[in-house]
Amino acid sequence: MNTITKALISASGLTLASVSQAQLIISEYVEGSGYNKALELYNTGTESVSLADYVMTRYVNGSTTNSYSISLGEDSIPAGGTYVLVESNSNTDAALQAKANRITSLNFNGNDPVALKKDGVVVDFFGEYTSSNFAKDKTYARTDLTPLSDGEWNSAAWNVLAKNDFSGLGVAPDGSVTEPVVFSCEGQTLTPVYDIQGNGSTSPLVGDKVYTTGVVTRVVSSLYKGVFIQDAVGDGDESTSDGLFIFSSSIPSDVEVGDEVCALGEVKEYYNLTELVLDSDSIEVLSEGNELAATPLELEEGSLLHDQLEKYEGMLVSTTDSDLVVTRPYSFDYDSYRNNMVLSFQSPLYKSTHLYVAGSDEEKQLAEDNEKGALFVDTDTKAANGVIPYFSDFNAEDGYIRMGDEVQNLEGVIGYSYSQYRLIPLADENLAKSDFEHTFTDRSSYGPELSKEGDLRVASFNVLNLFNSPFDGAENPFGDNRGAESLEDYNLQLTKIASAITLLDADIVGLMEIENNGFDDTSAIAALVDAVNTTQPASAAPYAFISADAGYVGSDAIAVGLIYRPSVVTPQRKAVLIDMPEQHGTDAEGNQFDKYQRTALLQTFKHKRSRERISVVVNHFKSKGSGCIEDANREASDPQSNCSAFRVSAAVALGDYLERNVRGKVMILGDLNSYGKEDPIRVLTDYNAFDPEFPIYTAEQATLNGVSINEGESVEVTRNYGYTNLVPHFQGDEAFSYTYNGELGSLDHALANWQLMKHVVDVDDWHINSAESNLFEYSSEFTGDLAKSNNAYSSSDHDPVVVELSMRRWNHWHHRPWHAGYLFGYWNEHSNWRHQPMSWGWWR
Repeated sequence: MNTITKALISASGLTLASVSQAQLIISEYVEGSGYNKALELYNTGTESVSLADYVMTRYVNGSTTNSYSISLGEDSIPAGGTYVLVESNSNTDAALQAKANRITSLNFNGNDPVALKKDGVVVDFFGEYTSSNFAKDKTYARTDLTPLSDGEWNSAAWNVLAKNDFSGLGVAPDGSVTEPVVFSCEGQTLTPVYDIQGNGSTSPLVGDKVYTTGVVTRVVSSLYKGVFIQDAVGDGDESTSDGLFIFSSSIPSDVEVGDEVCALGEVKEYYNLTELVLDSDSIEVLSEGNELAATPLELEEGSLLHDQLEKYEGMLVSTTDSDLVVTRPYSFDYDSYRNNMVLSFQSPLYKSTHLYVAGSDEEKQLAEDNEKGALFVDTDTKAANGVIPYFSDFNAEDGYIRMGDEVQNLEGVIGYSYSQYRLIPLADENLAKSDFEHTFTDRSSYGPELSKEGDLRVASFNVLNLFNSPFDGAENPFGDNRGAESLEDYNLQLTKIASAITLLDADIVGLMEIENNGFDDTSAIAALVDAVNTTQPASAAPYAFISADAGYVGSDAIAVGLIYRPSVVTPQRKAVLIDMPEQHGTDAEGNQFDKYQRTALLQTFKHKRSRERISVVVNHFKSKGSGCIEDANREASDPQSNCSAFRVSAAVALGDYLERNVRGKVMILGDLNSYGKEDPIRVLTDYNAFDPEFPIYTAEQATLNGVSINEGESVEVTRNYGYTNLVPHFQGDEAFSYTYNGELGSLDHALANWQLMKHVVDVDDWHINSAESNLFEYSSEFTGDLAKSNNAYSSSDHDPVVVELSMRRWNHWHHRPWHAGYLFGYWNEHSNWRHQPMSWGWWR
């Protein structure tokens, strides 16, 4: 309220008797430029009033239902005194904040009325329930102290002052000024930070109001709101943290890193983060310019990362020599809804079902351990697209971050949110390229590292929705564009994939996620072949592609495909399309349910030098992100994701077809959407159906070529198909081709039957994609001004799988564990005795 206006009210002899029951009223409303927003309350009574009995409510855009509470705290207003609330934003005018009794989040605009409530009943009101900007860019000072009813707008009760006029704030009607009470810790008993933290997972002082001191190590206002402080000396006990988070949306703007502060607040556990909730603006700066060194993280084997980070919660730490490595390069996090990076201890995390059978004790334990095995490197404010605030040299050529990189010299405070520990780097942190040590994997400029003893190379490559139909390519009759949204992005995508295939130097390449728009000169597969032939050296043998008589491969917008070098192999007979199971029926609510799988592509080739034949079948099984009929009854604890049983049905259909129709050397290639120990892979390889500890079942309500499978019932699988999964066979179970949510595994596989195994020389997952940040991929949608590269890295989200074969001679037999069923056969689901693929009649 303007001083002159208030003096006039006093001189006019207005009685306060009419407002004695209300006692508190709204006496001034400031809606100025930017974040200059304030409210003033006035105690009209003769006794002190506790604000704990009152609530201020803001009605958004004049709505009567959409409202927010404005914090008033627990202070008191003396008789005849005022109380000023000022917006907490750091951009609020300092002169306005200096008038505040409480700095809090107001957030109102000129069309937001506010109500003062006591015990849920409106005792005073300002504004209109409309969408009009009745108070925009204005200061309203009270001229009539009579309380206003809910929704009442009395323009005569207010004097309209100029924009940003807040000179009368804090001045009572008699002209006296209510000075803000200055908080001080003088004479108070201080509780050290480490006593607040304690040596357990929760504070022993939860619910207590305490005074404490510490040096400010980080001021935060977005992901967290408040300051991190740390005891400058500590207690020397490694089991207790010396740091603490102080939560408040009204930290004074002059509190900075290096200030020693004293604060009063209540100790709380906010979703497992120990914090001190500041009591109003009860924080005092004791000294400035204090320097505090980061504490190196000292981590040990044999203990989960989360269990070790608890003792550092709230502290300023450093990753130097901590053995923390990248388990997810900088990319999008759907929890905090921003880009960030994830670290783990000593090695990246692995998907539990990639290493162990789903449901086994080992698998369950690894899944639980992974939940407590990550440290997120986050930023307080959401970073701009394509920017890593703590690594300004981030770029696609030589400033990259890869899976497994050791991270040195990263300093920040340890917080906890969204069920994860998070390291918030210092605001001015700037890591160098050398701080990322590429010890786990690094880039290779010359292609996959394979033995050169072979004479035939076969690869599998998911090309991440390579679509050319929006850019004068052939029309796609099966769906909309799933790939690049602009011609520039498409050209980059095509260039990167062509670069990758050139370096693969494979004679046969199975493709997934190529657009299903035919095989003429304007098709996506023709464009890819042209790009590869143009990119590779003139001395290299050119590629051609396999066509299907049907004109398309299945009826999805994406398809599988095959390209090959005619100078090395010759197609034998026409390509064959292998239909996969479908699901048709009704769900639990009686709704029609129709689900499909992508058609497989089979082609037999003759190797020109050896005259040997090899049959390659390319597959792309049902996505884990789909929804299938069995998922309604799938146990929540099942880690194999959606449609696992439907993929099992595909594996059975594929195995049966190849067994009935194809003789000789067979390789199954593709993105099977199944990790190394998941059911579809087990069915095709080494599932022990004689003594299944973890039985495998097909999908219900499944059909194949219009005929019901197993009368629509889900049945237990009673055999395997005897193929060898080549990558783990040669490289071990920890080989990988894909990463999701910070966990490594392989969805991309190359499987060989026993006749082909004798010719396999070497196998590799070429880590050009899974180990990289996906910000380097072709899409510019979320990458801002980040410069992209034409190189092969991040050409897709899956790594190519490459197999080196020697077709002119039989090689050393690489044994896999096998059981009697390989020799003697099995009972199938129809109770018929059948031989396994290794029966002696299969020798050529």
